[in-house]
Amino acid sequence: MGPSTPRQRHPEGTVEVVREAMTMALYLSIVLLAMLVALPTKNGVRSVQGGPVAHGLGLVELIWGTALGLALAHWFSFQLTARVFGGGKVTRRDVDTGVAQLAAAIGVAAFCTVPVFLFDETRDVQMAAFVPAAIVGAAGYAVGRTGGRSRQWSLVLGGVAAFLGLTVAGIKNLLLGH
Repeated sequence: MGPSTPRQRHPEGTVEVVREAMTMALYLSIVLLAMLVALPTKNGVRSVQGGPVAHGLGLVELIWGTALGLALAHWFSFQLTARVFGGGKVTRRDVDTGVAQLAAAIGVAAFCTVPVFLFDETRDVQMAAFVPAAIVGAAGYAVGRTGGRSRQWSLVLGGVAAFLGLTVAGIKNLLLGH
């Protein structure tokens, strides 16, 4: 018997909530990746739109501002949509899903912040950008493992997912003119 999928191991409602949280984490990871790789440089150090150099606490503010801003926009949209499809009411599952999405956004922002405190200003942005790429890669790895693939093949899938996430981030930046 092969590996079981999350749907086979958990009740339907739980799977949907976790899926929504993972979707938020991946969406935010790609947005943060796009933002971090698009930061312009000044004397080899990244800055925000030619303004103050974005490192240290400035970079933390940028990461958290982006994450919480997107999470808030998503929370509002999700709650409004839940009411549209729920006859004007929000269900317990809707609340659980919203909380899970917010927790996922906070988790991604927290993980992306760690390198800012571990590396100096010449490497903090690059190392922070590695985190969302790794999150996308981990999701690709999970796809392989839950699909019954070997660890080696799942690592390949993780690498492909990380590359595709970076590609999506690059296209986003290209469309924005960065």
